[in-house]
Amino acid sequence: APVATAQAPLNVGFILIGPVGDFGWSTMHDQGRRRMLEVLGDRVRATQVEAVAPPDFDRVATQLVRTGSRLIFTTSFSYFQATQRVAAQNPNVFWESATGTATARNLAIYNARFYEGRYVQGVIAARKSRSKTIGYVASFPVPEVIHAINTVMRGAWSVDPQMRIRVVWAGAWFNPGREADAARALIDQGCDVICQHTDSPAPLQLAEQRGNVFGFGQASDMTRFAPRAHLTSSVNNWGDYYVSRARAVLDGSWQPTDTWGGLDSGMFRLAPFTNMTPEEASEAERIRDALAAGTLQPFEGPITRQDGTPVIPAGQRLTDDQIRAQNYFYQGIEVQMP
Repeated sequence: APVATAQAPLNVGFILIGPVGDFGWSTMHDQGRRRMLEVLGDRVRATQVEAVAPPDFDRVATQLVRTGSRLIFTTSFSYFQATQRVAAQNPNVFWESATGTATARNLAIYNARFYEGRYVQGVIAARKSRSKTIGYVASFPVPEVIHAINTVMRGAWSVDPQMRIRVVWAGAWFNPGREADAARALIDQGCDVICQHTDSPAPLQLAEQRGNVFGFGQASDMTRFAPRAHLTSSVNNWGDYYVSRARAVLDGSWQPTDTWGGLDSGMFRLAPFTNMTPEEASEAERIRDALAAGTLQPFEGPITRQDGTPVIPAGQRLTDDQIRAQNYFYQGIEVQMP
């Protein structure tokens, strides 16, 4: 890796896929940046560029390098290939890619095991759904989204093997209009519990408006947007990671690590369980705690693809690399891969 230095202040760059006011993914990365500044004080400075479309990534990243950023966080899988390319072109800069899949000498990757929260969502959804059909507002068919949908399916099937999932692709990480349209289509198809892998509260707000429909938030606690419909959210915490990685550059210990933290790591938590019976909340807490303790593994076999092809038999478990490379849906998911 490039030689780290104790020279301060360290200039840190952040490239966000959405606006800091999306109330979801980018909002929480912005909170992580603020936490880094709070803890490290005048040892660091930060430059943040929000709502960067993937075609603009190279220009923004190059500008951050030219203006002195020596540690740059790129906060979307949509940037990963570009981050690899720009990191190779700038070997004296430390790069960190959120949801990436491979490291390099000056490139680390980091993510949280959000699929653990998705498994809990599947369990809750199966308890709350009357139609036995879960709706999923999805952004893009990338492995992180695919394995999240699969994990919701596994959680739901652990309660009721008759459960099904329908998916509508929004074609965006943050686009409230498209997200609401996708949720509307799913509700019109009979889905009465809505999951989302997009960043605005629009799907939840639509569920609230429709009535008798429940939903899950994304990245932050979205209870306030749908007080009668919201069940829980995965609440991201990037601040501790950003502090540790900036500190590693400052003290010369930075390494191109591969970080994938689960519920036990503090990289995310589940918001309070709302709009459910005490029995349903107790079950959700039990499943959450088992996932955090490692006594429940969402990717244990048997696992079968949509077309009936076996993936792994009982007694085996997908590796992390296999999870991160998933490009197929499980049985019970009613959508074709785009």
